[in-house]
Amino acid sequence: MRYYYEKRPVYQSIIMVILLILFLSSYSTILANELADIVSKSELKAIAGVPFTYQLDIDNSKTKVIFILIHAPEGMTLDRINGMIEWTPPLEQVGEHRVDITTIDGSHKDKQELVITVIPSGLISITVIPEAMNIEGINNNKNIESIIAHYNDGSSRIIDKAKCNFQSEKTNVATVNNGGIVEAKNIGTSTITVSYTEEEITKNAAITVTVTLPVLPSSGGG
Repeated sequence: MRYYYEKRPVYQSIIMVILLILFLSSYSTILANELADIVSKSELKAIAGVPFTYQLDIDNSKTKVIFILIHAPEGMTLDRINGMIEWTPPLEQVGEHRVDITTIDGSHKDKQELVITVIPSGLISITVIPEAMNIEGINNNKNIESIIAHYNDGSSRIIDKAKCNFQSEKTNVATVNNGGIVEAKNIGTSTITVSYTEEEITKNAAITVTVTLPVLPSSGGG
């Protein structure tokens, strides 16, 4: 007696293998997207004698990871839970420093190398003059007089306003243009934030703008 077995066509087996490969590939991609990988900047700058902080960033904030500092300059610390780097480099550490960091998310690991350049002097703050501004009457305007940069070596200098960025908290109350001219739009109070960046270091200062009704001159009675 002969037994006949039905043979599955070869092309059907090939299709099944291809579908299996596609499924496993897409599944692996989903798992990879759920893992925490470091996406922080790789090049940073610090100022000698000034506290430096930097928050490491990962692409999956819902994932709990452990941050490990593998290689770093003397004095640098890294919070293993929140990924915050803290360091106050002394003048002797002026120059370029390599920092190696590893994150652990279960069995998944990721590495990143940061390059932090310490400069001898740099921007530590800015001052806006005036610190407060009162504008009487809608559509009237006033000018931010000057912006002064202060450095950790004790020096200061006036900044070109064209190199600054201006932002109004409430544009319905007051607006500000690129030249630092503030225009009243409505009665109320708004905060103008001035930002200045130098050597990749950004500092901000705020000025409070108050818009009021114009004071009418009193008329004498006869």
